[in-house]
Amino acid sequence: MNVFGKLLKSQFGWALIAGAAVGTAGTVVFLNTQRSALADTELSAMGGKELSALATLDAASTNLVGQVAPSVVLIRTGRGEGSGIIFRADGYVMTNAHVVAGAKDVSVILHSGREEKGTVIRDADDSLNDIALIKINRTGLPAARFADSSTVKPGQIAVAIGAPFGLAESVSFGHVSALGRQNLVPDNELRSGVRGYFNMIQTDAAINPGNSGGPLLNYKGEVIGINSAINSMTGYSNGVGFAIPSNTAKIIAEQLLKDGVISRSYLGVEPSDLKGYEVEELGIKSGAIIRRVEPKSPADVAGLNEGDIVIEIAKKAISGEQDLREAMLLTAPGKAIEVRAVRGGATKTFSVTPSKRPEVPVVERRRQEMPPGFEDFPGIPMPPREAPRELPRPDGEPISGPVRLGVNVRALNTREMSNLSGGPGVVVVSVEPDSPAANAGVVAGSIITQLGDVKITSPESLKEAIGDYKHGDMVNITFAEIGPNRKKVSSVPLRL
Repeated sequence: MNVFGKLLKSQFGWALIAGAAVGTAGTVVFLNTQRSALADTELSAMGGKELSALATLDAASTNLVGQVAPSVVLIRTGRGEGSGIIFRADGYVMTNAHVVAGAKDVSVILHSGREEKGTVIRDADDSLNDIALIKINRTGLPAARFADSSTVKPGQIAVAIGAPFGLAESVSFGHVSALGRQNLVPDNELRSGVRGYFNMIQTDAAINPGNSGGPLLNYKGEVIGINSAINSMTGYSNGVGFAIPSNTAKIIAEQLLKDGVISRSYLGVEPSDLKGYEVEELGIKSGAIIRRVEPKSPADVAGLNEGDIVIEIAKKAISGEQDLREAMLLTAPGKAIEVRAVRGGATKTFSVTPSKRPEVPVVERRRQEMPPGFEDFPGIPMPPREAPRELPRPDGEPISGPVRLGVNVRALNTREMSNLSGGPGVVVVSVEPDSPAANAGVVAGSIITQLGDVKITSPESLKEAIGDYKHGDMVNITFAEIGPNRKKVSSVPLRL
């Protein structure tokens, strides 16, 4: 019997193999709580080969982390902390755009403990990416290696390294759970009001607030994604995290380095990956199927139709939706390109001249004071704070008075506390239209659980937390929406 065959016979072996796969923390808990599994008879059955196999797994994990950790950084801004990965040895760090939103200068803490001031490079108007760069005045840095994310498969080992809750170089192990996840997230920092995420890598490696911008790695220690978001009922890791694929992150970073902005060509199609039954029925293994063509768009003018399967753009093979989207990042607007597509079993070639991508419609978010009589916290005195600074209105007049979210709230009742597993929070009774809270997506019935770094336990605690900010400050607000068959937690930036 081979080494692993013998090892699997014992509970001890199962515990350590599971621990090696998903993280040493799980192993420690098992050993501390399941002492019966470590009976002397079990230990005595462990031979040298079994222990050697476990030692090899252990060494592989620690070597992987030791190889990559020097490339992972902690990022501090005026409103929070996040993570990053050294992209180039000459001082360029990659992170999420939402980590550095609203900040021009940030602090980057290197593996050595040295703190460097950095300058942010990002396209604040591009709502379809969440990648930014930070330039620090250092050379000879240990740049991370990036994998080809098109080769990533569900079930592969995934390792996240970052600074959850400011705890630098924290490591979590898991797997690639799925590919091709999409979502739109409210983001008050953007002119459009929302940020789009496409073709995200889903992972069960623990990702928490502060992990944003850090790497998701394969077993070789190569970056396969940039950790960016979670789906959770509490605002913390629930085993469902998302990372931007490394190929997309690299394309965005190279454009930022070259031009400082993101240039996207526009075909005017709604693409998607082929579904399993379509692969069988159409007899084609890969490509991006067009679900819809925008009237009078470049694709429409060129003759592309709904149901066409794009297999090549400008000599670049297209295996799915993400390849098509990346091709638009690599193609200059106004320049004719060849697009090959399968229609009715035959391959056709189209000459398409992509245009510059039209701006996403802007949701008007004119700032205004709350109307007379509307109080965020009726009956609760505001603690004394320094006088808020004044910001200019669009009409030139300053904004003055206390900072407000624009919500009426109450304490949680017993049922609501049960739905939140006993966690903190306050229930939103009403939301003032066009207020900071409304612009962030908070609605009546939402449960606010955190503002910035402060956990909200009562209406008084929320009012006190708001008092720490001034007009124009950016802060993350975490809130839950709970229904009969639905629990969703959002954590989005909000401008007060």
